[in-house]
This record gives sequence, structure tokens and C-alpha cells, in this order.
Amino acid sequence: MSFLSEKPPTSLLVAQAVGITASAYLFGNNACISYGSVPAILMAPAPLAVKQWAKVYDTGHKVGPALAVISALATAYVAYHQDPTSLPFKLNAAATVLVPSIIPFTFAFIVSTNKKLFAKEQSLAATALEDKAAEAGVSREETVHALIDKWATLNLARALLVGAGSVAAAAAVVLVQRG
Repeated sequence: MSFLSEKPPTSLLVAQAVGITASAYLFGNNACISYGSVPAILMAPAPLAVKQWAKVYDTGHKVGPALAVISALATAYVAYHQDPTSLPFKLNAAATVLVPSIIPFTFAFIVSTNKKLFAKEQSLAATALEDKAAEAGVSREETVHALIDKWATLNLARALLVGAGSVAAAAAVVLVQRG
């Protein structure tokens, strides 16, 4: 079907909106966590910081993968209905790959840091939340604060994958509208 010759069906318009909205929300949420939440978390002593990180992680973990898959399915649906030689098709195909790529990215680069932070949460569970000396003697790169900082950097990289996918899907809409 050519978008230039007739009005696209409502299902394609809805899929475009869902794909862009889900990926843009996920990008914004992850970027905000890295730039907004984590700096505040890092101000707390280690026992409290790791508990706060775990709460932020838990909240994001519940919605992030689902939003990535929903966005990818929506952009794949749109791409399927476009001319495979067109730039909008290629942009939607790119979005379809980029957005859910956060899932293998997470397994490849972030899970090991997550495991260390969850182990820290367990080991510091009985420690007073305000104990500033809770990690005395721990190597700098293995402290709660260093691990959370590393996680935030990796999370921002993950967010950029989603952001690139969101921009690609939005650019595809603009190109289709311009004809």
C-alpha cells in the first residue's frame, strides 16, 4: 500500500503512535533515572543507596522490557505495510531492531552489575541505613556507589538505543507525511 495514494488505515496510525509513544516514554524514563534519580541515590550512605537503587530497578524492570517489545511489534507492523525499498520502511525496521536490543544489551553488559548490587543489598540488609562506614575496606570499584554509578552509565547507553529507535520511528512518520 502506498501512503501517498490513499489514507492509511487506522490500524497503521495507531501502530505508529504506539511505537513512538512507548519507545519515547521508555527512553525518557531510563534517561531520567540515570540523570535524575541516581545522582540523588548516590548522596545516601551505601546501605540506603542500594535499597533505593533496588526499588528504582524493580519499578523499571516491571515495565521496560514490555514497552520495548510493544514498541518493536508496533513498528514492525508499520514496516510490514510499507514499501521495503522506501526510507520510512528502513527507519521503521531500524526502530524495530534498536528498541528491543536493550534486552540483549542488558544481559550482555548490565546483569553482572545488577547481581553485584543485589548481593550488596543482601549483605547490607542488617546494617543501619545511615551507616557511612558500612563498606570500609571494600575496593573502590566494588563499593555500592561505584556499582550504582557504573549501572547508571550503562543504563544511559541502554536508553540511547531506545532513543535512537524512537527518533527513527518518528522520522519515518515525518517522511511519509511529506511524501
